Amino acid sequence: MNIIVGATGQIGSHLINDMKKYDVPIRAIVRNPERLQDKSIEFRKADLFDTDELRNAFEGGTTVFLLTPENQYSNDIIGDTERIVENYRKAIEQAGIETIIGLSSIGAHIDGDTGNIRMSRILEKGFDGLKARKIFVRPSYYFSNWLGYLNTIEQYGLLPTFFPEDLNIEMNSPMDVAKFIAKMMVEKDGFSKRDIYELSGPQRYSSSDVARIFSRVVHKPVIPEVITQDKWQETLLSAGFSENTAANLVDMTRAVIENTAIPERPDDIIRLPTTLEDYLVREKTT
Repeated sequence: MNIIVGATGQIGSHLINDMKKYDVPIRAIVRNPERLQDKSIEFRKADLFDTDELRNAFEGGTTVFLLTPENQYSNDIIGDTERIVENYRKAIEQAGIETIIGLSSIGAHIDGDTGNIRMSRILEKGFDGLKARKIFVRPSYYFSNWLGYLNTIEQYGLLPTFFPEDLNIEMNSPMDVAKFIAKMMVEKDGFSKRDIYELSGPQRYSSSDVARIFSRVVHKPVIPEVITQDKWQETLLSAGFSENTAANLVDMTRAVIENTAIPERPDDIIRLPTTLEDYLVREKTT
């Protein structure tokens, strides 16, 4: 049985769809079953902070897909991650899970002030000593992070960005990431040579590149609007983030700009196929 945590999230929902194509047993773990689009699959309700619910959810599983929490309102997102990973560990031990596949991020090998990337490091380190096989997938910056600016782009022709407009960074499609993980879960023996897989798209992009691509997609001029570092916290707070989650995003952004959050094994990075333009066109038309 393949257990999928976060089945209603960005990666999890695509992963469910991709796994169904392989005709293998899957169980979705959800906090709110009403958000599960496909009611034909097996699911169990579990709050990741509730050890007993999580143990029940993992019962009978052989492979489990795990991720870190996403809660912009948290007042202690690092502490939340530590508690959830400890609950994962207890549930995995009790269920006798054989394979752990964790959604991490590029830069997780860095032990430092990396904000949200530190959550991925906590996930990777949280299962040391367990008998289960551990594989971690480290994607780069998601294309989907730019979609939150679509209204601003369409109305004003401006692309807000925290990055210097000419800073090239690794980016990838979340749908490509989900397909890669689905294949990994089904064909585990074909992924036996590594315990870390770093993923990115076919090329790196700058904010200027992103603006030019959006311009083609929305058929109007778009220019990047760089938000200076002294405005980062204020901007995130106005978008609804807590003081704590905003501070962690600031640290992560700084780590990217300072070239700290980089692949551990750049020569082995796996290039996924979808371009940013293809991704945006698809999202714009669906």
